[in-house]
Amino acid sequence: MKSVVYGQNYRFVYWAQDVIGTEFRTDAESIGLEDEAGTIRAATIFDNFSACDCCMHIASDGTPAWLNREFIVRSFAYPFIQCEYRRVTGLVPASRERALKFDLHLGFEIEGRMKDALPDEDIIVLGMTRETGLRLIQKYRKGALNG
Repeated sequence: MKSVVYGQNYRFVYWAQDVIGTEFRTDAESIGLEDEAGTIRAATIFDNFSACDCCMHIASDGTPAWLNREFIVRSFAYPFIQCEYRRVTGLVPASRERALKFDLHLGFEIEGRMKDALPDEDIIVLGMTRETGLRLIQKYRKGALNG
């Protein structure tokens, strides 16, 4: 059984930095997912907070088994319900096609491209509005918190 974990930024932020290959801002908050042995399977990191937006980053161990409804619901409930943000922003390296496909499937929309934003490539700028986020939560909520 997998557990959603809060309040352990020291574990999940550093793990996600290694997986994604980036460094998050000092205001980073996390929601983690671990298995019964305490092995980290996924983490959602939030940083760059403003009055109505934050950046959202999802990292996984690369196996299909990490994804579950509860983790998705809780990851999107934080910015859209708890923080009451109007939107979230995702920044995806252009070469990460699987990540981009996953984000688009969740409901993010491509808003732009930052040319030469990384040493060897561009960054795709994604956004999700509160309305889309709340619909996503409703879609995945059925049964998510009840097993």
